[in-house]
Amino acid sequence: MPFNESLLAAPNAVSRRDFVTAAGSILLGGLRSEHREQTEERAKKSSPTQRPLLVVATDLYRPHDDPDDHWDLATAYALAHQNLVELLAVFIDYPRPGSFKDPDIDAVAQLNYLTGLPVPVLVGSGQSFKEWRENQGDGRALWGVQALLTLMRNAPRPVAISVAGTCRNIAMAAHLDSESFSQKCVGVYVNAGTSRPLTENAPLEWNVTLDLEAYQAMFALPCPVYWMPCFEDVRRFEVSEYASYYRFQQREVLPELSVGLRNFFAHVFREELSLKHGSLSWLQALLAPENPELVARMNAMDRNMWCTAGFLHAAGLSVDAEGQLHPLGETTHPVFTFERIRVTDHNTGHVRWVADKAGADRYIFHVLDQGQYGYAMTIALKRLLRAIP
Repeated sequence: MPFNESLLAAPNAVSRRDFVTAAGSILLGGLRSEHREQTEERAKKSSPTQRPLLVVATDLYRPHDDPDDHWDLATAYALAHQNLVELLAVFIDYPRPGSFKDPDIDAVAQLNYLTGLPVPVLVGSGQSFKEWRENQGDGRALWGVQALLTLMRNAPRPVAISVAGTCRNIAMAAHLDSESFSQKCVGVYVNAGTSRPLTENAPLEWNVTLDLEAYQAMFALPCPVYWMPCFEDVRRFEVSEYASYYRFQQREVLPELSVGLRNFFAHVFREELSLKHGSLSWLQALLAPENPELVARMNAMDRNMWCTAGFLHAAGLSVDAEGQLHPLGETTHPVFTFERIRVTDHNTGHVRWVADKAGADRYIFHVLDQGQYGYAMTIALKRLLRAIP
């Protein structure tokens, strides 16, 4: 469908910073000549007049691991609410042993309620990719994976998948049915890893450690892979050339959101901040009056983010230096792009790669304007989230 021009409204000023229950992708072609082939190939698979199909695979828990997962979920819903994507499912990771967490079905139900969307929840496997391949354990470990494959097979056009958390469920699905990934997956956005670790023995990024073998399997998928390294080196929380990380203070965004969406985020933080509100259900929490103390404490929090650009790219959007959203290929100075690479080694969990314009369909996230990236992404995020009622 046509691009939603309302997203191009001038942003409000903010400070410049370096920084799913039923209750419950055309590429950056045109910006550079080497991307035109990429654009044409993708256009064959997905008509520009149709909404891209999106599955969000996430480590979305309650209590949360990191609140960025809830911000990411809200971003996907904001895109879907504005008909920029069709959100097929939220695929939540199985909780880690001993974590005492649950997949946050409440969060999906809340956003379904706010947007009127009927997005289902899938839950992933508790087995590691290696253990599953070697032992083919409990069949229940594959229920969510099989449901994902059914969605893909029945989809009217190829699906984009955003992965943040463990890669195991996507690795399992591709292992079971590589043809569906070859024919029905327009690309997998892999939010994990480091692009330039300083030393060979540098620590691995968190999402990689969740299932190393599954992460390695991402680079053998029979479909386009859009690698979004979280950092250049995991010890440096900073905007970098080949990393998706940015940060903002929540007061830069929260005050301009709807009360319902602010209450959605409040429900994430209420337990963490030890505020007593009784036992609020997900719906009661959405409809409750705002608590001034909670609002003030949420506003003061910094928020580390990684996935925003991948969601925008999957929706066919780019961002300029002032945070304005444009259809891919229609901004002269985007703050990020994806560039074609060749992966030379990934055996240690540290991916080695070289630029390769003629390579296979493997791409790396590239920040083109490090000075403006964090600011631009914050403005773009705010513009999107303001659309949720």
